[in-house]
Order: sequence, then C-alpha cells, then structure tokens
Amino acid sequence: MLTGRKLALTLAFAVLIAVSAGISCKGFFVQPTLTSITVNPTAPSVEVGDTTTLTAYGVYSDGTGSYLSSGVSWSSSDTAIATVAGSGGATLTGVSTGTATITASSQSVTNTATATVFISVSSIAISPTSQSMGENDTVSYLVYANGSQANNISSGATITVTQNGATVSTISCSYDSTDLEQDCTSSDATPGTYTLTATYPGTTLTATATLTITSSS
Repeated sequence: MLTGRKLALTLAFAVLIAVSAGISCKGFFVQPTLTSITVNPTAPSVEVGDTTTLTAYGVYSDGTGSYLSSGVSWSSSDTAIATVAGSGGATLTGVSTGTATITASSQSVTNTATATVFISVSSIAISPTSQSMGENDTVSYLVYANGSQANNISSGATITVTQNGATVSTISCSYDSTDLEQDCTSSDATPGTYTLTATYPGTTLTATATLTITSSS
C-alpha cells in the first residue's frame, strides 16, 4: 500500500517536471528574424501606363525562406517615372520613360531593384528641326515618340552629329536630367551646317534636324 502511494507520488512529480520543462523551453524559444530580402524580378520593366507585379522573398536567421505576404514597405526613387504600392507583393506602375530604384523594406531589412519604364515606339521626332548656335555654345533638343511631345524619349535617345556624311567630334549631345532634353554643345566647331540624327534603342527609326554653327566673331 505504501509502495503504491510512493509510486503514484513519484509519477505525479515526474509529470510535473516534464510539464514545467516544456513550458520553460517554450518560453525561451526565439522566433527567427528576417535576415535578407530579394525583390523579384530584380530588374523589372513595364510599359508607360501599364502595371506589373513585384514580390519580396525573405530569408530568416534559421535558414528558412518564404515570400512575404505582408509587412513590406515599398518605395520608388522617382515617382515621376514609376510608382509602387503594396504591403506584401506590390504593383509597379509605369508613369514615364526612364529608370527608378524600387526599395522593399521589412523589419529593418531592405533590398532594391532597378525598374525600367519604356514606351512602344512607332515613330520618333526631334524638335526643333532647325536652329543655330555659336562655335562654343549649347542648344537643346526634345526627342519624342508616336507624334506627341508628351512621349518624351530624350533620356534614352542618341543624337549623332555629322557633316557631309562624316561624324564630327566638335559637337556632342547628351541627356540633361534637369531640362529633360538632349543638350548639344559645340567646342570650337567649324562654322557651317550640320545634320543631327536621333535614334532610339530597339528600333531602326530615325529623326533628323539641321544645326548651323555661326562664327563667334
């Protein structure tokens, strides 16, 4: 009788210890923390006026990983080019041609992707089609697509300057992000008439303009 009572007490004590140990272990369990984020796709592209979907994949301190369905903060470095919105996955919207850095953040962990916004080009034009400047001066040109100056593609366009069919190095053109146009600068260019030819990547389309260099004297 006594032995049976001692056995029952021993079993009860053992169960109590097991329960306590389980509670203790559970109390000390540390949730894995987010260690990295990957934005997919890493180099998204979207047409002006269209949208595409971005996702954020997270890897945790215990080595596990999963797509994040919430708790992600998204931002765009240039909302005039692209906007992004969402809390897990996100919607990227193309506003105007160019590139923007898209940032995904969660639990103080961030990563970025470079978004390219493009336009389907059926025609290109350059404006003005004729102007003049001195031997050491700068003029600006707008390169646009599909018959509308609202479709400014100057940032991606290339302007080549020739005279009598030969490329010249005394006049150079490059994109100015301030005025959103191509600035062409003359460096001791010989007075005369030059042809400017605008091209755009992915097409064989061209547009031309005439530039006259006048004597500075």
